[in-house]
Amino acid sequence: MTTSEAGDAPRPVTAPATVDTGALTTAIVAAGASFFAQPGDWTFLSVVLGAAFLLILLAYHRPREEARTLQGAFVRAAFAGTVALSLCIIAGLPLQLAAENAGMTNEAHAAADAVTEWVSWAWLPVTAVVFWLEPRIGRALASARPERDDSA
Repeated sequence: MTTSEAGDAPRPVTAPATVDTGALTTAIVAAGASFFAQPGDWTFLSVVLGAAFLLILLAYHRPREEARTLQGAFVRAAFAGTVALSLCIIAGLPLQLAAENAGMTNEAHAAADAVTEWVSWAWLPVTAVVFWLEPRIGRALASARPERDDSA
């Protein structure tokens, strides 16, 4: 017997979907950390996956109403850290290509190793900037799309 047969009213189509943001953040951090843990070159696939992580984060991010609480600060920090991780992953390949063009190819993977170190160090300042911008990001994500005028 399904839940609808048991007499439960179906959920309205307009009801917001609930997402466990903690599980979402943990999954993205775990997947993102794998890029830093594996030696080797940055690839186009890492750029695509970093962009996908970023899109998922932005799609499910909901600004906290109680932003001035300690939990609200932790939610902002988790969002900022995972967005920064996604941005660093996206920047990996372009930075590697720039390092190779600048002549950092003394060894087989010297440019890739240097970029991994760069993005590892860049993560914290990028996190701080995203943390600071999170209220603006939240407002932009929650704002309604402007109506299109199709009369022309």
